[in-house]
Amino acid sequence: MKKALVAAAVVLAAVSCGKTYEQPELGARKVEIITEGKYQFKDLNKNGKLDAYEDWRLPMEKRIADLVSQMTLEEKAGLMFHPNIAVPESGEIKYDFTPEEKELIAKAQEEQYAGPVGPGGQGAGNMAIGQMMRTATAKSFIEEKNFRNILNNGTCAPKKFAEWSNGMQEIAEASRLGIPIMFSTDPRHGSGTGAHVRGTQYFSQFPSNEGQVGITAARDPQIVEDFGAVVAEEYRAVGLHMILGPQIDVMTEPRWGRNMGCFSESAELTTQMLEAFMDGAQGKDGKVGPHKILVHLKHWPGSGPHENGGGSWLVYPGGKQDYHYMPWKAGIAKNALAAMGYYSGTYVDTLNVNYSHYMSTEVLYNQLGFKGAICTDWGVAGRGPLNPRLQGKTTLKDNYCMIYNAGVDQIGSETHPEYIVELVKEGKLSEERVNQAASRILQWHFILGLFENPYVDPSKAEGILQSEKNQTRAYQAQLESNILLTNDGTLPAKEGIKLYVEGVSKEVAGKYATVVEKPQDADLILIRTTTVADNGGRRGGMGGGQGEVNIDFPAEKWANIQALRKVGKPIVVAFNPTGSSCILPPAVKTDINASLMIFDVFDSALLDVVFGKFNPVGKLPFEVPSSMEAVRAQLEDVPFDSKDPTFKFDHGLSY
Repeated sequence: MKKALVAAAVVLAAVSCGKTYEQPELGARKVEIITEGKYQFKDLNKNGKLDAYEDWRLPMEKRIADLVSQMTLEEKAGLMFHPNIAVPESGEIKYDFTPEEKELIAKAQEEQYAGPVGPGGQGAGNMAIGQMMRTATAKSFIEEKNFRNILNNGTCAPKKFAEWSNGMQEIAEASRLGIPIMFSTDPRHGSGTGAHVRGTQYFSQFPSNEGQVGITAARDPQIVEDFGAVVAEEYRAVGLHMILGPQIDVMTEPRWGRNMGCFSESAELTTQMLEAFMDGAQGKDGKVGPHKILVHLKHWPGSGPHENGGGSWLVYPGGKQDYHYMPWKAGIAKNALAAMGYYSGTYVDTLNVNYSHYMSTEVLYNQLGFKGAICTDWGVAGRGPLNPRLQGKTTLKDNYCMIYNAGVDQIGSETHPEYIVELVKEGKLSEERVNQAASRILQWHFILGLFENPYVDPSKAEGILQSEKNQTRAYQAQLESNILLTNDGTLPAKEGIKLYVEGVSKEVAGKYATVVEKPQDADLILIRTTTVADNGGRRGGMGGGQGEVNIDFPAEKWANIQALRKVGKPIVVAFNPTGSSCILPPAVKTDINASLMIFDVFDSALLDVVFGKFNPVGKLPFEVPSSMEAVRAQLEDVPFDSKDPTFKFDHGLSY
């Protein structure tokens, strides 16, 4: 194995063509180093000479053009997919299957459904996801299918995680052209691992599973910028390069099931927070480089205004479509180079947005000036185009053809690059379009500096993830995210009182008060509750075709609060919304001594506020409706139009 790091970031005084260049740090494990004058380069295609795409002194556009000209159709097709491989807890790379495993896979593939996609999205989409999971080996994905953009939602100890990333990059570097892998991940910096990541949380823990709506409640752009910087630092430490986020949908429809992953109901506030996050994650100059990450803005075209909160269609009864574009315009202006199209469609042409040339090309590229690459959300191709004349009558290959010809460059989760080759040979997809998609996607790899050095230092990763500095920032964000909704003077509570808790760790509560087993023995009752039923129901629509979503506060939970109230002791309730926004009954203002809204924070962060160790500063990023009747009467695309909300946008008290 070659020495991993060469010419470590030394500024050289030599001048070439009248310019002075800064030698970047090179990471080379499977290729030779080419020396030209006083500069060094990686011989990625192993031909013994310096090619334009290997020359870090040249403009990115020239490097991309040279590389694309050297790529086979099969190699370019591989770029047009974004499948999944998760680092395992063991940190071991699955290079290839055993002969026994291959036999089982071959048998399973013979039985797979290969016909048109069904009306409900069954068939090809489910087939693709199952196949993706079965064939996720380094040999298959990197060497045979030429995938160079991989979603990694696995969890693993930092050192092993970094070593796994390096091992995967070595396999890619040894390939014909040495194109590195751009690893993406869903948000994983919440108090838990995240909405799409499962396992031990090794990353610093900000409020919310997705880390956005809670941070917005703090109303502090500096905290959001710090959050972006922490995400970038910790991702790069283990070999991750892109966050599939942030989610910049404007949450004007309270029934939509992904509102708690957004920033706010206000497009203006969403824009402000997005800009701050991008300053931290990509850098204020937008140049990204080897120490920052790329954002992948989602979900185009702004997926907040779903019809009746669920279903498959975005609607604009209030004429506010441009309002939902506001964060997109800001992100594009700050050099966002990745956009994700959602599962739903618009009635403009009755197509899923990824199948719509109008939405993808004419609006996002031509009208808004986007310069990056569009990737579908995961599983979109299998769900079909939505158009009633087409749905259920197209094959997965047909769907690919429609998506790429609409102007989308990459498909999430799919694993069939051979279909691209077939479509080109059949004359249904031009190679010029393939070249355009490949060129847009390769911007990611070049701007991140991966062609020079895709490797990380495993010995440093453990000291970066959840470092004292980063975790302190995260906990401060948790504190500032808590919103005091009501208070009759009961809070702040006095330390050492007798406390009865539900939904809060008794061990943690015991550090603040004497925990009692019966509410009648307490000086104060504290309840922490989600705003959905305990069985996890009513999480809201995700564009999957279901009808209206009921977001009323669960009757059984309200009955429990009322029963505890009858004990006659002061009662404090912390409401934790999940999925959709929530309805809180107006009686919250009269039947509870004090109430808060929290966003997946630690129990200690809640108790710090309850006991006055931290004076609450949070403000609601959205309004809280008072009834389903009010929700039904409001317009899906219009902000702050619920009649007589229990709490208005920007509400929040302090002591």
